[in-house]
Amino acid sequence: MKQSERRKQSSDKLINAYLELAAEEGVSALTFDKIGIRAGYSRNLAFHKFGSKSGLLDAVINHLHDSMEVVRQEADLETLSGLDALLLYCEIHFESLEELAEIRAYFVLMSEAIATLSDVRPLFAQSHVRSNTELRRLFIRGFDDGSLRKGVDIEMATMMITTQIIGMSSQYLIDPDFPLKAAAAELQSLIRNAYGSAMPKRVWNESPSRAIATASRLRQR
Repeated sequence: MKQSERRKQSSDKLINAYLELAAEEGVSALTFDKIGIRAGYSRNLAFHKFGSKSGLLDAVINHLHDSMEVVRQEADLETLSGLDALLLYCEIHFESLEELAEIRAYFVLMSEAIATLSDVRPLFAQSHVRSNTELRRLFIRGFDDGSLRKGVDIEMATMMITTQIIGMSSQYLIDPDFPLKAAAAELQSLIRNAYGSAMPKRVWNESPSRAIATASRLRQR
């Protein structure tokens, strides 16, 4: 194995250890000692690679964004109209939230940062900027292909979708009885009605979900 491959492998193991601990034991478990032991390395390696807990969290957040981007690529999101891509974006998120501990860990970490007024809050703000940038790209595609109504305020629309996703995800983790699938379907309906054009709209529940199949493949990696 090349040195660059070994470096990436160790970084990935540390990031995965971080997410596992966050999902299983909460933020209090996220010490360099525990992360290193879980990953099979020393505390010094984790500190050497990332410099600080903030540096490690930044790497974790970027890892999660990159992982979700891969999921969307595997679901062929780029082949869809702007409207259908927006709907699938949301569907993939909620399917992944249900199935993948690492996605749930993100919201555990974010909630802790808010509750403690932590100085890592800007990392989550930047994370949401990255999400908004992707949603903005899908809106522009929808304007171009006619599936989304022109005249929509993109900045406000992307902010509203992002905050809905954050709120629903947090509620799902707080309340085990929260009807996530029904709420996700309602969000899709709101997106169609608020932003869709008059052109025929695809009904996602008439065919097997790309999101479910893709999340299943991700779990098997």
